[in-house]
Amino acid sequence: MATETRTITFSNAEIKEAIGHYCVKTGRITNHASVTGLTFSNDSGLSATFQPTPSSPAVTFKENEIAAAVLLHCKNRGIPIARRSTKSLQVAKDSVMLTLTMPS
Repeated sequence: MATETRTITFSNAEIKEAIGHYCVKTGRITNHASVTGLTFSNDSGLSATFQPTPSSPAVTFKENEIAAAVLLHCKNRGIPIARRSTKSLQVAKDSVMLTLTMPS
């Protein structure tokens, strides 16, 4: 049986924008422009951390929230994502890759 695989690569700037919009939509911050200093970690699962303002505590997202932010970003940008595809995230030095795998 054949399997279709598609990879979409996002720059760090796009991921910052995606997480910023996700934070505004979920009520964590009021302005998506305040997402600065985004860092990723692969210790015990993928996570992303940023500090909304210099005096505020850092906000950390686990892999499922990063995926939700990326999928929302794709929806807002009109990037088609198959519902039944298996989705996975990988982090490279300066990008995040969303891999979609769909059985035929």
